[in-house]
Amino acid sequence: MDKNEFLAKYGLNLKIERIRNHMTQEDLAERVDCSAVHIGYIERGLKCPTIFQFLKIARILNIQLDDFFKDFVI
Repeated sequence: MDKNEFLAKYGLNLKIERIRNHMTQEDLAERVDCSAVHIGYIERGLKCPTIFQFLKIARILNIQLDDFFKDFVI
């Protein structure tokens, strides 16, 4: 899996979990302390969140990082 595939898969998983948690991009962005545009870029695989953002997003969406990345093969 290359970087672009990783970002696309992470972005899709993020979007699914965000919707499952009944949150808009704006809701999540406010809690992560970034812009909704940035969340949109992450969900489309165009930007990579910082490690701090990864951790914050996981906490906000009640995701265990090991579960979230279990299907990723690099």
